[in-house]
Amino acid sequence: MKIPLFALLALCFACPEVHAQAAKQTMAEAAQAMDVCRRVPKADRDEMVGEQVSRAWLATGPSAAAEKQDKLNLLRSMVDAYAKAMQADGQLIAMGCSQGVLDRVQNLNWSPFHAGVQTVLKANGLADVIKP
Repeated sequence: MKIPLFALLALCFACPEVHAQAAKQTMAEAAQAMDVCRRVPKADRDEMVGEQVSRAWLATGPSAAAEKQDKLNLLRSMVDAYAKAMQADGQLIAMGCSQGVLDRVQNLNWSPFHAGVQTVLKANGLADVIKP
């Protein structure tokens, strides 16, 4: 099947616009996402955020001292690592939501966010790093 040259050129010129639109997230949108995540618990989203922040933290190669932080500082370190990765990627909404979820759950004994963190840590042989 042959694609006409003008159709191929149109696709090439359209692609950067589509990618650019997807990457354009404003700080206002990130703030709105953070506000929603801070106020509205959503178990599956919170668990997914927990998994994402712990993966980002593990990707930084934390030291033994980092792993021995108290739970609140450990979670903050994880969210900070994820926020840096998302900011570098232009994913401001993901960055804001991770911080919003942490703000809401940090003082809870256990939540879907904590369960998501523990799932990833357990899979990486670090099950004892965080407990309810």
